[in-house]
Amino acid sequence: MTAANGWELHQMDVKMAFLNGDLDEEVYMEQPDGYVDPTYPDKVCRLLQALYGLKQAPKMWYAKHDDFLKSQGLDNIDPDACLHLLMDDGAIIISLVFVDDLLLVALSLAAIYKIKDALHKGFEMEDLGEAKLILGLQIRRDKALGTLKLTLGKYSAQVLERFGMAECNPIGTPLEVGLQLVKAD
Repeated sequence: MTAANGWELHQMDVKMAFLNGDLDEEVYMEQPDGYVDPTYPDKVCRLLQALYGLKQAPKMWYAKHDDFLKSQGLDNIDPDACLHLLMDDGAIIISLVFVDDLLLVALSLAAIYKIKDALHKGFEMEDLGEAKLILGLQIRRDKALGTLKLTLGKYSAQVLERFGMAECNPIGTPLEVGLQLVKAD
């Protein structure tokens, strides 16, 4: 829809997303190494907000982000909890979130800037501009032709490098050359 209709496609990254989550239960932890109070070395700390590594952190971040988007008029679309949509007076804004990566889709740049401004006020964000790479997918867009291509070239090269196969020779079909396939009885 984005490519066919010429909609805007931008991306943002939430800085320290899990630290934004507010805990809805009491959680205690041991004093971290290097920060032990010498007067009370056996005391524990009560957490007031989520931390990375805390089991509740992803849930609490999502809840806060979801509430924020709803306060901006974007409703969650079931069954995809990561998709939020605003349709109002001909304006369409779509927000897709995967942990701390956001894709924003809108009919106009003005709508993109409006939701970006709201997000910047709610969270510490990095504006990555037009979407180029998300979740390992490279996004190549040609607005004039109305095309949007998703490729895994960069990710594939990283996987080959990790397994020591970066210099391998590519082939069109991953089968033995000359292999004859026959229908089984």
